Amino acid sequence: MSIESRLGRPPLLLTRLAMFIALGLVAGVALSGIPNVELVTAVCFIAGYMLGPGAGLLTGGLTEALFAGFNPMGSSFGLVLVAQVIGMAMAGLAGALAAHLVRGHAKGPWYVGIMVGLGMLTTIFFDLITNLAFPIMAGFSVSEMWVTLAAGVPFALIHLVSNTLVFLIIVVPFVPRLERAMKIS
Repeated sequence: MSIESRLGRPPLLLTRLAMFIALGLVAGVALSGIPNVELVTAVCFIAGYMLGPGAGLLTGGLTEALFAGFNPMGSSFGLVLVAQVIGMAMAGLAGALAAHLVRGHAKGPWYVGIMVGLGMLTTIFFDLITNLAFPIMAGFSVSEMWVTLAAGVPFALIHLVSNTLVFLIIVVPFVPRLERAMKIS
């Protein structure tokens, strides 16, 4: 029995999942030398948009588990790794939500606002849970946790601004082209 039939998934879906996971890993490594600038969120978001919520969650979670768990710049572990996996899985889910909200609508301000807005919310959520994970895992007091979160604000702002630009410049124009190429309506 093949893995496709055991999972109840057609081979094309598994191929597309693998493609997005591989693309996410390559995109992650490509910019890993630039702190807080990344394309992984965009790739996982697009996977959710194109393949649906379950595939988006799976793509985001697996991509981040592989990227963060085996990162050549330093691997994550424990609660931080769990937070990263959850955060990126939510990027895939946000993409599926975006597809639900914008499909069939004119590709105007509504489309741009939904895509960029959900990209920004996903980035904020990712930064919040990952920045909370370390002080919780380390056993910091509440006051120490606030200091740690405050110290992370400049990095979170860089992440938010860069992801907003990635979504505006890359994701917004790319998704309709990919939809046409993959023939998803």
